[in-house]
Amino acid sequence: MKKNLLSAAVKGALGFTAAAIMVPAMPAFAQQDAEMVEEVIVTGSRIKRQDLESVTPLTSIGAEEFKISGNLNIEQKLAELPQTIPSFGPSSNNPGDGTARVDLRGLGATRTVVLVNGRRYIPSTQSGIVDLNSIPSTLIRSVDVITGGASAVYGSDALAGVVNFQMVDDFEGVQMTSLYDVTEDGDGAKRNIDLTIGGNFAEGRGNATVYASWTDRDAVFQADRDFSRNTWEEGDTDGDGVNDSLVPGGSASIPGAIAFLGRGNNITFDPDGTSRLFQDPEDRFNYAPANYLQLPQERFLVSAFTHYDLTDKVTAYGEMAFSHNEVPTELAPTPATTDVQVNPNTPFFDAAFQQLLKDRNVANGLNENAPSTVRVTRRMEENGSRQSVDNRDAFRILTGFRGDINDDWSFDAYYSYSNLERINQLNNDVAASRFRQAILVTDDGTQCQDTSNGCVPLNIWGEGNISQEAIDFINVGATNTTSITQEVISASVSGVLATIPTADEPIGVVVGLEHRDDESSSRPDSFLSSGDVLGFNAGEATVGGYTAMEVFAEMNVPLISGRKGIESLSLWGAARYSDYSNIGGVTSFATAVNYAPIDMVKFRAGYQESVRAPNVSELYLGSSNGFPGATDPCAEGNATPDTDLDLCAAMAGVPAGSFEQTNTQIEGIFGGNPELKEESSSTITFGAVIEPMDGLDIAIDYYDIEIEDAISVFGGGVNNTLDLCYNEFKDINSPYCQAISRYSDGTVNVVTALNANIGLIETRGIDFNINYGTDLNFGIEGASYLSIGFNSSYLLQYDETPVADLASRKDECAGNFGITCGSPRPEFNWNTRASWQTGPLTVSALVRYIDGTDDEAKGDGVQLVVPSIDEEYYLDLSLGYAVTESFDLNFGIKNVLDTEPTRLGDSQEQANTFPSTYDLLGPRYFLSASYRFE
Repeated sequence: MKKNLLSAAVKGALGFTAAAIMVPAMPAFAQQDAEMVEEVIVTGSRIKRQDLESVTPLTSIGAEEFKISGNLNIEQKLAELPQTIPSFGPSSNNPGDGTARVDLRGLGATRTVVLVNGRRYIPSTQSGIVDLNSIPSTLIRSVDVITGGASAVYGSDALAGVVNFQMVDDFEGVQMTSLYDVTEDGDGAKRNIDLTIGGNFAEGRGNATVYASWTDRDAVFQADRDFSRNTWEEGDTDGDGVNDSLVPGGSASIPGAIAFLGRGNNITFDPDGTSRLFQDPEDRFNYAPANYLQLPQERFLVSAFTHYDLTDKVTAYGEMAFSHNEVPTELAPTPATTDVQVNPNTPFFDAAFQQLLKDRNVANGLNENAPSTVRVTRRMEENGSRQSVDNRDAFRILTGFRGDINDDWSFDAYYSYSNLERINQLNNDVAASRFRQAILVTDDGTQCQDTSNGCVPLNIWGEGNISQEAIDFINVGATNTTSITQEVISASVSGVLATIPTADEPIGVVVGLEHRDDESSSRPDSFLSSGDVLGFNAGEATVGGYTAMEVFAEMNVPLISGRKGIESLSLWGAARYSDYSNIGGVTSFATAVNYAPIDMVKFRAGYQESVRAPNVSELYLGSSNGFPGATDPCAEGNATPDTDLDLCAAMAGVPAGSFEQTNTQIEGIFGGNPELKEESSSTITFGAVIEPMDGLDIAIDYYDIEIEDAISVFGGGVNNTLDLCYNEFKDINSPYCQAISRYSDGTVNVVTALNANIGLIETRGIDFNINYGTDLNFGIEGASYLSIGFNSSYLLQYDETPVADLASRKDECAGNFGITCGSPRPEFNWNTRASWQTGPLTVSALVRYIDGTDDEAKGDGVQLVVPSIDEEYYLDLSLGYAVTESFDLNFGIKNVLDTEPTRLGDSQEQANTFPSTYDLLGPRYFLSASYRFE
């Protein structure tokens, strides 16, 4: 029976990938030979051999690490590495787009290339980022992380490095695995079921492996945890003008509505329509509870791998992958902020407010009963929370041939096609035009003055006063569609040349060609593209693409071996010329020297010059609006000694400091720029690997990366643009000042910050790693094995210069966090895992350390309530037991110490902290099981 099931499974797998195998061979232009990459650069068979032989700093994560740590989502495991800065993940609600990412060295996910089996994988965004949700974790053989750059080897995007997933593609048998994970509070459950079927065929000349997986993750809201259920901000509780504690805060967009009638005269309304002055911060709206702390997710994955030896020298291979990911995000109800016309005689107003509007009309030379224009904001609670549901369907098929030309030379050629379709549904938004139409009502309040479209009067003046009929009239949803395709045709030839007389090994060579075609389009529906929305970011279509034709070569030259004082000495080099349809020809190159004076000590040093071409999003992104945290230097209490108050008055139309900044977020307009040019970088690495005894490896590496013409938003962002205008350049005609527009009351309306080649990024640091393993003479059956791994990274520098012409202005972010620096960049991170294995039992512990960081404003002498984030320790424990040769159980507890994040005020990302950096949900318990049929 088992044989019949296995036979059927194998036949199904063959049928599933037959299309990939049977695609005719095409003229191929390749990246790099996968086997040569494994031998020289990317991976070896054991972790220590990888670390010892790599020409650049490398860390490898084995399949066992995912098994004993209970990580369903790959990005969470990668985020634990000291070489990464956590990027989008399960808690990325706002910002967030449903993807999971990896960010090496904190240089941005767009500067990290993600590969599967040494080849590019499915791009999930128009910026080319790979969604790690689409990679099957159970099939991972190892994950190899190369930091320090790799563009000469892998092409554009690899300025920070490469993450290469080596997958199991030769499985035999049937294996079922499942996992259940839940928090100590009994919420946030994760469920996973995997099925892997594979086997050999044609008398061992081929193998087919098919994998299917289902994952489900429950939501956790910010209301479900003490530290996140309130919106906190820095406040002055003793009235001395200095912030001294965290106080409940929130948004000035409140359910009772605010009419902005001038400084000190902002009017809000009680449910009965009574008007009164807005009390700040007592009246602010707590928007936190409705936001996700853990995003729900449902995921389906299907993958297939097959290979078949056509002859003794030629193998055909194929890969197929399909993934469906549904990940919603949820925000507080729409903060509807806009200018509206109101009827002073509206019966929804009390007499005092009616008279205030009439007096205002007269003062402006109007009839007292004329419609009055008022800037208002209203939290549309009656409309429900805003929801954004991302559905991504990704597909990839790859077919190739590899083989031997002769005893010294081999080839590899493949074609891959990837497609992703994204449907983004937005629910519970408000149509701006209908909002304004429904507010202007007749004197008796029974109907709209403009009755078109079935208008229903909208009473926003007081919490809970909006009727369901009015909600139905203004409520709007939107659907955005995105399509992304990537085609890669590649071929390479690898082999050996002559052996230098002083060396034992021949010169190794790889040469090849690659052609890549990237196309994508993202089309918002009519509401978003027209800007007729108040709660979500309006945007225009993004359509574009480019092609790249590349030629590359690599050479590894063993120079000397087996001599006194020179156990081995080799020189490695790589070069790549790329012709892009959008920017023209660019060149990358890299070189490295490996020197071992004795067998147990090895030194390596490398230098690389790389480029990164702008992606579709950076080039062609349709203009859209966003709301980042920012400070207006011209608002009351925000000026510094450097602020040009006269310039503030000239641009605002009112004296500086005569108006309040009512929200910590300021609207920005963001979009692409077809005139962008490539980024260029230089990378220096050098290090040493020492094996003082059997089972002990010590590696230390230094890296120095400099990126010029870095692509980012103009001025470095909304906050930087405001700062540069009023505190640095102080010229109304400067492009930074021209990017700022204001309302008539002086407050900032919008800052235009399109993409630009803005300046310079510099980072350098040291990685220090230790691996130790030894046999012990005790345990089950009198023997056991102990392994200890220590990985650490010390950040010496991370500086961003947002304007190349203003070199003196640097944002120094090493050891800091904040509005400009973003997520914390700890100076020292480390983790260590100790595992003890005896017989069928494995016990393991992982300790992670995140160094403390400072608010970037601390160095400016600003009085801060929370000037620093505390250092954090996390402890994870796990126990595995092989019940039989076919049945394994794993149990674990993550965050045993119940480490909570430092609660922040103004300088936060979301949920009063940085959710991707710190654990939010407390201890988690997981149980996984695996059963294998041979």
